Amino acid sequence: MNPVADASLFSAFGICFTQGLFSFFTPCVLPLIPVYLSFLSGLSFDQLQTAQSAGTRLKKVFGNTLLFVLGFSTIFVLLGLGATSIGGFLTTYLRPIAFGAAAVVLILALHFMGAIQISFLNYEKRIDMGGGGKKMGPLSSFLFGLAFAFGWTPCIGPILAAVLLIAASQPGYGAFLLATYAAGLAIPFLLTALFLNTFMSLFAKMKRHMETVELIIGAVLVIAAAYLLFNPFTVPLWIPLTVTAGAMVLIIALKLVAKLPVRWPALILAVGMLAAGGVIYAQEAGAPAAWEQTTWTDETGAPADLSRYDGQVILLNFFASWCTPCKEEIPHLGKIWQEHQGEGFVILAVNVDDELADGVSFVKEMNVPYPVVYGKLTDLSTFGLRAALPNNVIIDAHDRTKVRQNFTGWPGEETMLEELRAAVAAK
Repeated sequence: MNPVADASLFSAFGICFTQGLFSFFTPCVLPLIPVYLSFLSGLSFDQLQTAQSAGTRLKKVFGNTLLFVLGFSTIFVLLGLGATSIGGFLTTYLRPIAFGAAAVVLILALHFMGAIQISFLNYEKRIDMGGGGKKMGPLSSFLFGLAFAFGWTPCIGPILAAVLLIAASQPGYGAFLLATYAAGLAIPFLLTALFLNTFMSLFAKMKRHMETVELIIGAVLVIAAAYLLFNPFTVPLWIPLTVTAGAMVLIIALKLVAKLPVRWPALILAVGMLAAGGVIYAQEAGAPAAWEQTTWTDETGAPADLSRYDGQVILLNFFASWCTPCKEEIPHLGKIWQEHQGEGFVILAVNVDDELADGVSFVKEMNVPYPVVYGKLTDLSTFGLRAALPNNVIIDAHDRTKVRQNFTGWPGEETMLEELRAAVAAK
């Protein structure tokens, strides 16, 4: 397995899970946890604190809390499916959209940290289901979870917006990324229900440190903005993420230890990030896809003849034997190839295994039906793309410097075929 190739996706899952955890600690969620638990269990605040046994607590609190969690998780997963559906559009204009999205998330982060104030983000529209002290059943607990996901916006909106943007940038993984976000939010809810007495004793202490919690949430949003900003480029993603995280640790330390305001350090960091992203964008946005400079070979190691594809739209599928999602794509690509040959496009797979023999063996093992050439992972930078697999690139039929579409991951047969036909129609 190549850790470089999977770093982007691993980072996305890690950020989404962390954002879910921090959503629990937002000012409109954490202070109301006793209210949620009272509402779900039918017990008063005092009764929650004096429940006689763990069995009573689990029966009255945990079961309904689990259904509540399933309720809001359902909504978030559906949002993830929606994010995936627009992934094709976003990848067409990935770099400018990522730049704009990072700027928006940075503004939201600065708001959370108190560096700037945006009044409408302090408003939350909540749905009052009317508890009345009555115990909720399984269905009402699930519906309350649905209401929570819909109603507690835009209070958790800044965090959720960042997660949705990340999900949209990872075609095929939107629902999984939002499920990861939901899991991050769900775990503290479930742990609270399981360890109710411990939570109640920590609750008052936690409220006194809400400013620190908001600083940490803002820091995570800044890191998410760095992910959005630099992920589409060829710069190794760990570099901007590490620098950004280090800068945020320093800013928070200066605030908590030296009592220095975060306003100017945070603003300088945000402007610096956008400036760095702008410089990289200017350098790479117009970089030609040096088709003629590729050194791809056939299975014997001889230079591949690419002239046979002149005048055709090309779908380049970068893959490797150690990449599990790459294996899953092969049957879908094979189906498109077998059913739509002669429609003006060709599928050309580029194997990037370190050893030619490994790639050739894998291609034979998988019985790949479409043409295959052999190159290296760094060939992705030739087309201004990051070294992430699987990677599908649609190249214009006549202008080989023009990347018409790029999917990091599999967007689905229907979407892929639509994009190929659109590229052929534009010849």
